Amino acid sequence: MLKKISDLRQLLQKGKTFKMVVVFAHDNVVIDAISQTESWKCIDPILIGDGPLIEQMCQEYNLKNFKVIDELDPTKATKIAMDLVNAGKADIVMKGLIDTKYLLKGVVNNEYGIKSKKYLTHVGIVEIPGFDRILFATDGAMMIQPSVEEKIAIVENAVGLSHTLGYQRPLVGIVSSVEKVNPKIASTLDAEAILEHFKNQEIDFEIDGPFAVDNLVSMESVIHKGIHSPVAGKADILVFPNLDGGNIFYKTCVFLAQGKSAGLIIGAKVPIVVTSRADNMEAKLNSILLAVVNQDGLLASSH
Repeated sequence: MLKKISDLRQLLQKGKTFKMVVVFAHDNVVIDAISQTESWKCIDPILIGDGPLIEQMCQEYNLKNFKVIDELDPTKATKIAMDLVNAGKADIVMKGLIDTKYLLKGVVNNEYGIKSKKYLTHVGIVEIPGFDRILFATDGAMMIQPSVEEKIAIVENAVGLSHTLGYQRPLVGIVSSVEKVNPKIASTLDAEAILEHFKNQEIDFEIDGPFAVDNLVSMESVIHKGIHSPVAGKADILVFPNLDGGNIFYKTCVFLAQGKSAGLIIGAKVPIVVTSRADNMEAKLNSILLAVVNQDGLLASSH
């Protein structure tokens, strides 16, 4: 179970290499991040984009093991990546300098897309200095105003990721601004409906809500308010009401609290690394390692 994001390096299986296709890889930060993985031999990169520029960047960052596909049309470059996944020749997809909408349009394409579940969702993980555990934050990048059905998928995708990282029974908290159901606050009604959905199912996680964030991360506030719940004060996974909430939390952790981060889009045949252009090299590297560990866990559980 992760305590720190650097623990991802310990979870890498020695000798296991995954093919990662990068769409529009002509980006210094992306090439730098990939070059950092060479000593672990966990990534076999296929770099699509401006061929000559990619070659030059790889030379600058001393990246030795790579394959280049020269294609500057975003739709065609994305299709090449999807075709590689569908042919079993790529295990991870990563966004480079391409606009996210082009990449995701390819992922959900009816003819050649790689979507495997009904909904694609984003799961971010953050390590905050001084805090005792990793927090999963979802969804801060894909689902804008999710319905109850979509929030159930958000929960299931985040739980699935946590299992591949060694969490046996993760604690899931449904975030709102209060800890009681209030007919005037839609997110509390959604929380009630989500709990009802899971109530009579055999599940491998604990889930409860609604909760304000303090009731999920601070035992002091839980004791003070007299809250009794297996999730209160101990949550691993925070499910936010909408994209605004998830995104604000995730970026506040990184840019104000100096947190470390990684993130993936889940719900396709393979993990998809989609990082913000503002993310630094370390965040991109962490996301690559997260994808590797997740894919390894998924393959292990399918055998």
